Amino acid sequence: MKKLLMTLAVAAPMALGIGLVGTGSAEAKTSVNIYLGIPHYGYQVGPDYVYRKGHGWYRPGRPNNRGMSCNRARDLVRDRGYRNVQARNCSGQTYTFRATRNGRAFLVYVNSRTGAVWRG
Repeated sequence: MKKLLMTLAVAAPMALGIGLVGTGSAEAKTSVNIYLGIPHYGYQVGPDYVYRKGHGWYRPGRPNNRGMSCNRARDLVRDRGYRNVQARNCSGQTYTFRATRNGRAFLVYVNSRTGAVWRG
């Protein structure tokens, strides 16, 4: 409670522009910019965004959060010992491939963001 009262005793005169030592009041100049928006819309999301037709607004130089390419995922499946690897679905977070191993057919899944490989 003492700290609160001491804070009020110091802050109240300053808020009124009186000051404790008799110095003049200081003027704070602040600029606040608020950007609202969702990428793929026609307005700028922020000052550091660039628009690319068909892709929307993005920040250049930032890592791609969409994940790896389908070819890179196929290579990961081949590296795990699968052969005759064919892409079945390369959209979304999980890519699906048909592949064979030791003469048996499998469905193999790849997480496009982490590169984790597993079979179904």
